[in-house]
Amino acid sequence: MKSSSPTIMIGLDGAEVTLVEKFCSEGKLPTLQSLRKDGCFGILDTDADIFAGGVWPTFYTSKKVPWHGIFHNKLWRHENMRCEVANEEWLSAQPFWEFFNDSNYRLAIIDVPMTLGKPKPINGIHVCGWGTHDLINKGSWPPDLWKTLEKKFAPPGIPPEFFGPQSSKTLKTLRENLLKATKQVIRMSEHILTQEPWDLFLLILGATHRAGHYLWNLSQIDSSCLSSSELKVLEGALLDTYQACDYGVGKLIEKAPHNAKILVFSVHGMNRNSGWSDYCPNILSVIQKKGQEAPAKSGFLYRLRQVLPWQLIRQITRYMPKSALDLLVSLWSSNMFDWHTTRYFPIPMDHACYLRINVKGREPEGIVEYGPEYYQICEELKAAFLSFCDIDSGKPIVDKVYHIDDLVPLDAPYRNFLPDLVITWTDISAIQSKGIRSEKYGEFLIDGKLPSGRAGNHANKGWFVARGEGISPETSTDENHIVDLVPTVFQWLGAQPPDHFQGKPISSLCKSL
Repeated sequence: MKSSSPTIMIGLDGAEVTLVEKFCSEGKLPTLQSLRKDGCFGILDTDADIFAGGVWPTFYTSKKVPWHGIFHNKLWRHENMRCEVANEEWLSAQPFWEFFNDSNYRLAIIDVPMTLGKPKPINGIHVCGWGTHDLINKGSWPPDLWKTLEKKFAPPGIPPEFFGPQSSKTLKTLRENLLKATKQVIRMSEHILTQEPWDLFLLILGATHRAGHYLWNLSQIDSSCLSSSELKVLEGALLDTYQACDYGVGKLIEKAPHNAKILVFSVHGMNRNSGWSDYCPNILSVIQKKGQEAPAKSGFLYRLRQVLPWQLIRQITRYMPKSALDLLVSLWSSNMFDWHTTRYFPIPMDHACYLRINVKGREPEGIVEYGPEYYQICEELKAAFLSFCDIDSGKPIVDKVYHIDDLVPLDAPYRNFLPDLVITWTDISAIQSKGIRSEKYGEFLIDGKLPSGRAGNHANKGWFVARGEGISPETSTDENHIVDLVPTVFQWLGAQPPDHFQGKPISSLCKSL
């Protein structure tokens, strides 16, 4: 039976739980501090250490990565022998709000990252890609809503990601843009929230994600030339972003119905970037050069992309329409390597390193026989990566090398879309290392500035804090996962969840139901 209490869900994308707890204890996030005092707080497990780009699709489908297939915005599409931007034409990641078939439920969905396809008809409104860090699609339902919002609030304020080497100027500009964009999104969301009595209002604030990548620390710029006032501004930029979001959450709670259940959450955190995935292709080249095979021969466009300075690439791409950028991904990757001689290759990655074996029968131009040859290559690569240690400390940089058999059951529908090997890292940081050494493969030197320019990267714990009728003030000790958030909301609303949901309602939030 439909609940009389509406639900307000607000996600802080990539907000790190240890920072939230620290800032709350210091009185710097009064809204979250109040929610923690009066509500239920809990930690959420995620798969962000393995599949960093899969957390939002895992949230909105209540299915883990092997059952929806999305772990990065650019994925290897084996049947076409190239990378493509994730697309609903070949991936089935239907978001939960499309399963509210009961016309009694009115929904407002704003800025859930990594959603595929244009917003579809729902009983309510859907705004996609207005202020998200990760952008796959943008648009609205109804279709004319986007223009209406632009007319009232101006075009979206968050800029495209400035990926690559950073400077004090780019970081100051980023801080300013994130604060302005957050204010804009909050004003827009307040307007939408107060238009009618929604049964479910869901908003994701993207600024904490972008700030976590580039404002985590100042390791990626030369801060020695900054004045004390400039240094203070940049050192406080991450906190400023969290405080802007905290203030916005407070404004929305003030406008929410008095009987609403409030759920604020994050589906992953952030921490210092280990940085080694930035160098994964370089490490592979070292392994091939010192090993028994010639390095894989790259195609022209792939080589061009590798050697062009990021500053130039940004100037070329920043004004291109998204459709052209998506096409560019397919073009540069369609001839990444000479497939007739390539046994394995890297695919787009984020926190962990992803390697793919060029398998006969799976890849149309595959050359590796599945069976003993395949597993031998996997073991060789595992041993090679595990052999690298930091030059100064002698400590290994690789924590684990997972084979797909370790991570994914044989019957998972998207198993063939996933990497064959996933490499995770120890706490040795590439930012603080002068290089790595392997007894077999030799040395590889680095300078501490990462090609991505990202000082921070994904961490594995999410969190939630909830308040409302029947929710006791406590710290949840249950073992919950981000797949459990959506089933919890279905139970709160008295809605019937689809059978394919892998999550379950969070018991500490549903005791009275």
